[in-house]
This record gives sequence, structure tokens and C-alpha cells, in this order.
Amino acid sequence: MASEEHRRRFELALSSEDPDNALYELAATLKSEGMGQVAIFHLFSEFQQNVSYNDQRYDAILDNMDLIWGGPWAKGRSLFKTELTNAEIAELDT
Repeated sequence: MASEEHRRRFELALSSEDPDNALYELAATLKSEGMGQVAIFHLFSEFQQNVSYNDQRYDAILDNMDLIWGGPWAKGRSLFKTELTNAEIAELDT
């Protein structure tokens, strides 16, 4: 799961001049550091739920969640080889 350090890094990326790119770089870095697909997705989801859909950063979060999720949502730019499933997401919630 996400630590306070992960949340701090997310907030830093979100506050950058180019949050879309900064969040992508964060997701790729977290992956390279060994954080799993579901955990990264949950970190992004946590912030997505707390940012207003009127906030321009909201789309940056959602766009990157698509790349983390994979499959057709990622439009060929998936960060992971496999597409997440709803069951995998729910499993971490329990």
C-alpha cells in the first residue's frame, strides 16, 4: 500500500507545472521501485477521489490511471503488461 512518502511524492507531482507528465513519471518510478500495479492504482484513486472534477489536475490523474489500468484504456501506452481487473482492485480493498 501507499506510504506517507508515496503520498508526499504524489502531491509534489500533482502541484508541478505539468501534472500529467509528472504523474506519469511518478507511476513509472514507483513501478521501477517495485510497487505493484494495484497499489499504484489505489494511490492514484485515493487522490482522484479528493480532487474536484472541475480541477484541471483531475484529468491528469484519470489519464494516468488509464495507463496504470492498462488494456484498451491505455491506448497502447500501458505501464504494465497486463490489464487490471475489478477483482484485483476489490481484493486489495478487503
